[in-house]
Amino acid sequence: MILSPKIEARHQQLQAVVYIRQSTPKQVQSNQESTRRQYALAERARQMGWPTSQIRVIDEDLGLSGASSRQRTGFQKLVAAIGLGEVGIILVTEVSRLSRRNSDWHRVIELCGVFRTLIADEDGVYDARDPNDLLLLGVKGTLFAAELHILRGRMRGNLLNKARRGELALRLPVGFRRRPDGVVVQDPDDAVRLAIATVFERFAVLRNARAVQRHFLENRLALPRCAQTGATAGTITWVRPTYQMIQQILTNPAYAGVFVYGRRRRQAVPGDPPTVIDHRIGVTEWDIVVPDVYPGYLTYDAYLANRQALQDNLYNFARKGRGAPREGLALLTGLVICGRCGRRMAVNYGSVYHSYHCRRAQVDYGERQCQSCPVGLLDGVVAAAFLEAVAPVGLEATLAALETLEREREVVNRHWQLRLERARYEVVLAQRQYDAVDPDNRLVARELERRWNAALLALETLDSEYALMQRTDLMPLTAAEREEVRRIAGNLPGLWRADTTTAVDRKRLLRLAVAAVTVTVDRIARRVDVVLLWTGGATSTHTVPLPPIGLHATTDAAVIARIRDLSARLPDHVVAGALNALGLRTRTGKEWTYERVFSMRKQHNIPTGCPVRTGALRPRGDGCISAKAAAKRLGVTPSLVQVWVQHGVVACDQRCRCSKQWIRLTDADIARLDGSADVSGLPTLTAVVEETGLERDAVWARVRQGDYIAFRTPRGRGQWEWHLKERPAAAEIASARAIRGDHHGTEQYG
Repeated sequence: MILSPKIEARHQQLQAVVYIRQSTPKQVQSNQESTRRQYALAERARQMGWPTSQIRVIDEDLGLSGASSRQRTGFQKLVAAIGLGEVGIILVTEVSRLSRRNSDWHRVIELCGVFRTLIADEDGVYDARDPNDLLLLGVKGTLFAAELHILRGRMRGNLLNKARRGELALRLPVGFRRRPDGVVVQDPDDAVRLAIATVFERFAVLRNARAVQRHFLENRLALPRCAQTGATAGTITWVRPTYQMIQQILTNPAYAGVFVYGRRRRQAVPGDPPTVIDHRIGVTEWDIVVPDVYPGYLTYDAYLANRQALQDNLYNFARKGRGAPREGLALLTGLVICGRCGRRMAVNYGSVYHSYHCRRAQVDYGERQCQSCPVGLLDGVVAAAFLEAVAPVGLEATLAALETLEREREVVNRHWQLRLERARYEVVLAQRQYDAVDPDNRLVARELERRWNAALLALETLDSEYALMQRTDLMPLTAAEREEVRRIAGNLPGLWRADTTTAVDRKRLLRLAVAAVTVTVDRIARRVDVVLLWTGGATSTHTVPLPPIGLHATTDAAVIARIRDLSARLPDHVVAGALNALGLRTRTGKEWTYERVFSMRKQHNIPTGCPVRTGALRPRGDGCISAKAAAKRLGVTPSLVQVWVQHGVVACDQRCRCSKQWIRLTDADIARLDGSADVSGLPTLTAVVEETGLERDAVWARVRQGDYIAFRTPRGRGQWEWHLKERPAAAEIASARAIRGDHHGTEQYG
């Protein structure tokens, strides 16, 4: 049966497509009559003469809005089928089902006109090639697009009115719950509230989101996360805190009790197809701000101060951001302002000589560097002014430090107590569920038993971790430790210079009092003018002389005097060891070596009493003589003296391997080596070997170690032998071992 003269035989040879769409999932569930009407269009297609095999129903777009075609796969299939010439007629209850967007609607009309596809709704059949039908379809599409705009405007107006009263039910962050009557309250879970409050309390002290995260991780604390969708919506899970979680808590105004609508702005991004993204906007650009809507965790002023602190932590010179305190040695990074051009000065860590410098004009325009100032000089001036300013509050700092330490310990301990309480509840709940199940129903009982065992294991693990924390981090301060804190806090300069105080700690303290440091360097007058802007708005001016050029590489006069004194009686390599033992270093922080001591003596014309090489036979300043002079004094060859050095018979000073040997000979040494010493009662080397059961080389090794003193005595004509005398210290050790019955190492003595 043909109901319209516009339907031709060629149309019936193609497909009749029934396009079905509902705008929202709620409409699919609630407006089922509309869905049935759309499915009934298939019967109308059969009445128009299309066989059942040629009727195609596209219902993939149920629950999707017609404002866009990007997510509507059914509409995309329909357009593709029209473009392939497979569709003879499209059936919809009303043409707004196809699209409420002018660009998509007119594209469909154009394709239908090219491929001679008809469009049918409850009002009739339309041919896109007919000018009257084309005009009517265009007007309908425009009206439907305008209707969508009006509906959206009406709904948005109602939404904004509700938002201006603070009654719009937005998604709540973790830490809040909405009662059935719509009133928002803080989460009744003590652990959740304590975790959120700890984030704000730690940030008030540390002023750094990363530092807050490290506090949670170091103390093995977790943060709550609330599921928003799915079957587990509203369920709290505890996870390791990420930086993004800390950031979201600190920047969400709901925690300050403030209802805010319009924190994000939608922006179209060109592309094919164009996309729409949401980006955050500044606090001053928020559309609707209603205070005192939620029960806050902090005041709105504190919230704004936290956001400003986070903004200041951004290291951005263009926006005058000073950045967060970092591990660099320069204490005033981000605070120093050039007194000439007003730009913020950077830090140069490129060499041993660190400096604050202003190079923006040099980088941008190729001009000369504006100015630079040594880091140590400027840091010293500002640190001294800071310590002088905070000296009157030493006692308050002591009491605050003790109170902060105790409060932090109590908060961490409270976190652990609540975790244990929650774990015990999980065990009791699992046990109660297991007891309630029928024992014969093993399919369920087996799973409940596994959950019970898992809860018991989790509680046992948590108990052991808490016990470990109690023995280490959660131990309360003893009376001695409290007294030590009072002593240290009372000595702020000593605390400032202590090795345990890091650069980050010093920077954090400085930023509490100092807002900016303006520096002007006068190279001609060799001085630096410093203007300190304190956080209260007051300013103070300081002038410090600029050190001479190259002073950073000049050795201290006290070190030069020590080298001059030691060089008169010690060789250079021994002088280097003595300086290192005293903790002295070069100007660049390196250890002293023979070459550096020699270079310093040469630069300052310091003579040495112990030269490396000398042709004379006279002794050095330390009394040592050359091996040749020692051989002449003992009446032996120099090569024999070298053998005695190898065996440890005589003391020798040698800078390095293969360098010249210097022998230390006293009258006692000469007597025990020329045969004039009394060796009665001393065993010979052979007797010691037989008594100890050691090899001869092992005995000589003990001579080198100083366990024995060797005496050389004549034996017959032209023969010599060695007698050994045990040193008193070695004899005392052996006697002590014998008293204890310790025979380790002496079992071969017989």
